[in-house]
Amino acid sequence: MTFNEIVKYCTLKPHAKQTYPFDEVTLVMKIGGKIFALLDTEGMETINLKHDSEYLHELLANYSCIKPGYHMSKKHWITLHYTHADMHDADILKLIDRSYEMVKSSLPKKMKALLDISFSMFDIQSPAYKQALILRQDILRTPLNITMTDKDIVGEDLDIHIGGFHEGVLIAYCIISRIDNQVAKIRQVAVSSKLQGEGIGTKLNEYAEVVAMERGFRTIILHARKNVIQWYESIGYEIIGDEFLEVSIPHHKMFKNL
Repeated sequence: MTFNEIVKYCTLKPHAKQTYPFDEVTLVMKIGGKIFALLDTEGMETINLKHDSEYLHELLANYSCIKPGYHMSKKHWITLHYTHADMHDADILKLIDRSYEMVKSSLPKKMKALLDISFSMFDIQSPAYKQALILRQDILRTPLNITMTDKDIVGEDLDIHIGGFHEGVLIAYCIISRIDNQVAKIRQVAVSSKLQGEGIGTKLNEYAEVVAMERGFRTIILHARKNVIQWYESIGYEIIGDEFLEVSIPHHKMFKNL
């Protein structure tokens, strides 16, 4: 296999990220901040991969292209010379798969849940909308001793509904409402209480901004509760005007140009 083929295969792994944390020639592939592969971008011949320690002896005995991990733990890592490999390409890819899966499985439970979340749009006829109403009540209304009514959801058939799903269950949600041809409003942002603080809100907002741009909007506005203003500022939103009350608590209007 070639260097480019190896890099492409690694990069296509869900949530894989290319980094250069050590130097300018060592390409480090990570998932959830942990390394699953290292490639030499100068020689373009080797890749370091994690592997099950109980099978390392068998690999080393059967393949001359595999050596104990270079500059890595010899118990848990191998170095594969893929350009002169005495093994099939499919078997090389399986070794990459195994390294990726071992690292992914070692991640904390909340991190794995974050990686497994998918984002998509749906309409009010979807079963996901019922889940969204429950999530909105639990996260946005119940703490304020307020109950949602039919009046609160009037006109939502015209909105864009976005959900984050984990194993088929909606765990994050927001709405995009059209203000005019250039401006949209993000509202009703809610993330399951069990998964808050894990970066899901940021990913939800990133997805919503992409959807908004694809529909021609150039500015996002929102009404941010006072306790999350700093978070919105960290992802590029700016305050407009003075503080005001909404659903009985302080808010600020904020905006971001896309």
